[in-house]
Amino acid sequence: MRIVVRAIIKNDDSLLVIKRIKNGETYFVFPGGGVDDGESHPIALRRECKEELGLDVSVLELMYDFDFIKKDNEPQKEYFYQCDILGGKLGSGDGEEYSPDRNSGIYEPMWIKLEELSDLDLRPIEIKNKLIVEL
Repeated sequence: MRIVVRAIIKNDDSLLVIKRIKNGETYFVFPGGGVDDGESHPIALRRECKEELGLDVSVLELMYDFDFIKKDNEPQKEYFYQCDILGGKLGSGDGEEYSPDRNSGIYEPMWIKLEELSDLDLRPIEIKNKLIVEL
């Protein structure tokens, strides 16, 4: 089973997400990625936020966990942690997402207003719906 950690980063009335345009489809995801062997969740999430966002974060509390089966029938468990920004510059990440020759669509970290959350295709929808109620 693949283990993934994701960051829920809120700033006043906004939420930090990643806009993806891939295979003609536009959607939004939470920053994060896979946990490497021997890596703790906080260490993996700090690494992923630095790579994907260019930000240093503190990992606070586990908010949600979510199990699902990916399109390739591989089971995946995702853990969603509340995080705070400690420093860095949004969009200055050094992960593969910023590689100019990457053939995986458009990748754009951005702030969205919480009031717009219900209108966006934020994935997974189960976590989006929980956030709409709780935030």
